[in-house]
Amino acid sequence: MQTLRPAIAVAVSIGLALGITALSVTLQSRTAPELVDQNDESRVVAVLQTKAQALPDDLRALLKAVRAQPGDLPAAQKAARRLIDTGRALGDSRLVGASLGILRPFMEKPTAQTLYLSATARQYQHDFNGALALLDQAIALDPRDANSLLSRATIRIVLGQFDIAAKDCQALHALSRPDLGFLCQATALILTADAPAVYDRLQAITSAKGVLDPALRGWAIGLMGEIAGLRGNDDDAQRLLAQVVAADPLALRERLLLVDLFLRQQKPQQALDLLVGTPEVDGVLIRRVLAAQALGDSAGAASDSAELARRFKLNIDLGLTAHAREETRYFLEIAHDPAVALERAKINWALQHEIEDAQLLINAAAYGGQPQAAKPVLDWMAQQRIMVPTLLIPEAVRKAAE
Repeated sequence: MQTLRPAIAVAVSIGLALGITALSVTLQSRTAPELVDQNDESRVVAVLQTKAQALPDDLRALLKAVRAQPGDLPAAQKAARRLIDTGRALGDSRLVGASLGILRPFMEKPTAQTLYLSATARQYQHDFNGALALLDQAIALDPRDANSLLSRATIRIVLGQFDIAAKDCQALHALSRPDLGFLCQATALILTADAPAVYDRLQAITSAKGVLDPALRGWAIGLMGEIAGLRGNDDDAQRLLAQVVAADPLALRERLLLVDLFLRQQKPQQALDLLVGTPEVDGVLIRRVLAAQALGDSAGAASDSAELARRFKLNIDLGLTAHAREETRYFLEIAHDPAVALERAKINWALQHEIEDAQLLINAAAYGGQPQAAKPVLDWMAQQRIMVPTLLIPEAVRKAAE
């Protein structure tokens, strides 16, 4: 069951562009890792990192095995899976994308596992439609493929399509895994009026012995923490999220939810302390800037802010949209550019519908003096029965949506 937790983690956290992983990676070498053409060991075909970090030795060995036996599907799948896990741990989408190149020769007549791995990589890159198409194929080949069912459900959750996601959650129930099916369904319900009942059942399941697979415990407690936070129960949210982070230091989504909680409570030093040692992805840098600013550390904020400005300018110049959520928050809270913030918020809302995306579009619309731009959020809330007490909706936005 340990392969199932990463499946849900990627989809649920993808809007943060963080890619949670269950594996730890220690980097010691200072040379930049490269993929080398399988027929020419000296010809570099892709530089995968730019931060002077080397690929872990076991991953290098897997890639070498793929080069030595290019038609070996199990070797390719193992290398692809390790690339995905490593890329998620480091927050490096290029490593995840490299797995697609490893699997490409086997996509003409793919197995369900090859399709699932390819979908996982596309999912991380925010190509949700591409990932869904691959998962549809995988499930057609193997209707009992729990990983593919779970991934398809969680992508639908990220897209805000909770009613559709529920069908795959129910299919997991039918696989004689009621705990997995329930957690899938619970994830789809945390933004609805059913959230309190879901919380109570999660509490009962995590307290009972032998009911929940131990590999799923962190997921269940994290969901409880999210529900508590969404309903304004900050003490419970802090306790539960901290429990997940203590048990799994790589639980980056829960870590950042806890950081946001500290920032809202005006505890910037605690927020900064939680960010020590985390991968320098956009979401981490944004929170470091906000915490440093709250502490009056303008020098500390300037470096990260400049790096974010560089990254986001490049994204916008190249027409990239995968990081639109982080870009919206940057232009709202750091750069204070309402026009660009609203533009990126609209792009982000077209990509994904999580509660963070809803609040960002509402905030950007209000800040930009265009409250009617947030109408799609309120329409979605009505359609999917969204009820989140902590979601802030200015009266101007409500009136504009009428």
